[in-house]
Amino acid sequence: MEMGRYVEQWGVLLEVMGGSRAMGKILGWLLICEPPEQTARQIAEGGGMSIASISTATRALMQAGMIERVRARGERSALFRIRPGMWADLLKKRMSHTGTMRDLAERGQAFLSSNDRESALRLKEIHSYCSFIEREMPALVERWEERWKKERG
Repeated sequence: MEMGRYVEQWGVLLEVMGGSRAMGKILGWLLICEPPEQTARQIAEGGGMSIASISTATRALMQAGMIERVRARGERSALFRIRPGMWADLLKKRMSHTGTMRDLAERGQAFLSSNDRESALRLKEIHSYCSFIEREMPALVERWEERWKKERG
């Protein structure tokens, strides 16, 4: 598979997941580029994108904690790279959102009448799901981090 097609597939994936195609293409490029730190111009060239689309998408990726901006000695332009440890951090961040969803499901009960079984069931499903994720996910993330330490050496 050629690199451009690979980068484009990341673009499509992130778009399907609710991000932008540009975010995915940047992520895809930064996963395979050498050196791992790239200027906006290098990302644009490698990802087949315009410089204008890079600024917004890199900002969104930094806010999501997926990439980081770094400075290199003697380099005037900012460099971007995949943020080490970001995969587990993404899950941890999502888990904090899960707690908020669980709380909202609990508070939603106050708006229901005693015979509103369908709404109660919908809220109960969200609450049960979120409680399950909050209970189970920390151990999964911990196992992943331990495994990655061993694999990485």
